[in-house]
Amino acid sequence: MNLRLMREPDERFESSAIQLARLMFRLGLRSEDSLLDVGCSVGRLPIGLLTGTDFAGEYVGFDVMRGQVEWAANTLQPLAPNTRFHYLDVRNARYNPKGAILPEELKFPSANSSVDVASLFSIFTHFYGADIQIYLRELQRVIKPGGRIIATWFLYDDARRDAIMTSAAYPMKYRLDDVTLYNDEEDPLRAIAFHETYIRGLVAAAGLEIIGIEYGKWAGGPGPEFQDVVILTKPGVTRRFMIQATCRRLLGGAIRQASAVGRRVRSRLKAKASS
Repeated sequence: MNLRLMREPDERFESSAIQLARLMFRLGLRSEDSLLDVGCSVGRLPIGLLTGTDFAGEYVGFDVMRGQVEWAANTLQPLAPNTRFHYLDVRNARYNPKGAILPEELKFPSANSSVDVASLFSIFTHFYGADIQIYLRELQRVIKPGGRIIATWFLYDDARRDAIMTSAAYPMKYRLDDVTLYNDEEDPLRAIAFHETYIRGLVAAAGLEIIGIEYGKWAGGPGPEFQDVVILTKPGVTRRFMIQATCRRLLGGAIRQASAVGRRVRSRLKAKASS
């Protein structure tokens, strides 16, 4: 599969992958963590983790787009045994309208309270509120107490309403309901924005908490990212950011192995790009 998603050159794809991976580390991901990547596509995030960081934990990604998942599984999984990719045939009005699994029947491919960190990049920006509620419920199930969820949204409040309706990137000119605006009259899920108070209510109802928001540049925010980045947690025992020295020594070997994997991934991607 061609890596040129969004018609970007391979070099820009890899650069953005590394930027995404470093964003995860900046917001709390650790080298040894277990990571669930919701909506992994062709594996932009794991490519960034493997080529631009010392990530050595367990990575699980899933998506509703079969072709992208198969490419990631066939290309990345043989090179990095700590990665796994799953195709879930979940119905989505824009990306998988004929999916056999209804959203309310969805179950993430992770056990209860087994995930340190979950990521959702450009997922909730293409979801209706009812589907966001379902995904938040599953996130609460799989994340460990004290774990983190890094997700992007298009958010607004009364003060930002004018800014998002005139955004140069995605002017949210159309109203779905009292808490939802969208960009494209013919394709509401192309880019959809929610009132921040509404999202905070969904998060609380799912048993999660918002611990930080970085307002993105899409609507005049300071960034540093384009979309609004929301950091959530599952209340409970605080995650340990330091581990015992014996475990750290063991981890050192895993990190060295991860560096070697990263070199193999870069080599494989360059070979496929030139073929």
